[in-house]
Amino acid sequence: MNIFALVEIGARSATCNRNENLMFKVVTFLGIICLACASPALLAATSFFLFVVVVAFIATLLWIFAYLLGIREALNLAVNWIFTELLNTGIVTILYFIVSVVQLAKWTAYFNSYGYGANIAAGVFGLFNFLAYAAGTYFLYLEHKSGATI
Repeated sequence: MNIFALVEIGARSATCNRNENLMFKVVTFLGIICLACASPALLAATSFFLFVVVVAFIATLLWIFAYLLGIREALNLAVNWIFTELLNTGIVTILYFIVSVVQLAKWTAYFNSYGYGANIAAGVFGLFNFLAYAAGTYFLYLEHKSGATI
C-alpha cells in the first residue's frame, strides 16, 4: 500500500456523516467544560463524575482519530464498526446520565460551600453532554439499522 492510497482512505474517512462529525465536536467541547468545572474533585461523587468524563473523553478522541486517520478502512478486520461505536456511545450515554444526576444530587446538599456553583454547572453540562451522546446514539442506531458496517 502506497502513501497515495492511505491519503485517499483518509480523505474518504474524513468525510464521515455530518451528524457524527457534529456529535464529535459537541461532546468534545462539552466534555472539556465538564472537566474544567468539576476539577478538583472535592467529593467522592465528583471523583466518579470526573472518572466517567475522562474515560468518555478518551474513547471519543479514539473514535475521532479512527475516523480522521482512516483506521477503520485501513484495517481489514471482520468488525462491524458501526455496531461497535453504537455500543460504546450507548454505554457512555447511560453513564453520563447516571453521573450527572449523582453529581447534581450530591452537590445540592452543599449550598453556599466552596465549589458549589462550578460543580452544579458541571452536572448541568453533563446532562447536556448526555443529550448530545443520546443524539449520537440515535443516529448510529439509524445507520446500523440501515445495514451499514463501516
